[in-house]
Amino acid sequence: MLRRPVDATVGVLGLVSLGPLFFGLLCGIAVDRVQAAHERAAVLEPYKEGLQARNRQLMAIELQTHGRHEAFQREWRQRLDRMGEAVTLGDTRTAMAVWREGYAAAMQRGQWRDLIDIGDAALRIGDIADFAETAPGAARRSYLTALHRAQSQGSVDGILQVAAGFAGLGDTAALQNCVDIARQVADGDPEAQSRVVSFAERFTAATGGR
Repeated sequence: MLRRPVDATVGVLGLVSLGPLFFGLLCGIAVDRVQAAHERAAVLEPYKEGLQARNRQLMAIELQTHGRHEAFQREWRQRLDRMGEAVTLGDTRTAMAVWREGYAAAMQRGQWRDLIDIGDAALRIGDIADFAETAPGAARRSYLTALHRAQSQGSVDGILQVAAGFAGLGDTAALQNCVDIARQVADGDPEAQSRVVSFAERFTAATGGR
């Protein structure tokens, strides 16, 4: 009559004694899985870095070939719009803050288009106390940097757009210098040479041959 309770007690004690074994087994499996995950991550890390490097190279090629990347273009347009809205509202403090952000971004990206935009934006903001220099001075500095970048990238259009910026400042000497540089860069490219000649003719007509 007492055998069944005794057997049950022995069974319970057996399970209790096996508990640490099962717990240790489960812990071991968990540790193995964590280690395996770390090992997979270590194996994949070089491929991840390689993929990121390739993406950066492709983006650089796209920027050199087509100008601004689409994502950059949207961000850049939004920044210029915010600046324009601030100028319209007379909020020069916000306009200058956005202009400084834009100038830093333009210097970092290395695209002549961005620097021309920043130069134009400085003129729209106008002479205010927050400018370390006059608005035309800030624009001229941006245009000069844009000129160097357009020249180094072999962009005749970029050089001519900088020339148009200097024309807006009334700086005929800098404009003529841009035209001379554009002629040099366009050497050997009949189509580019034609654009330079057309621009130079418009410039001569606008200044009365000065």
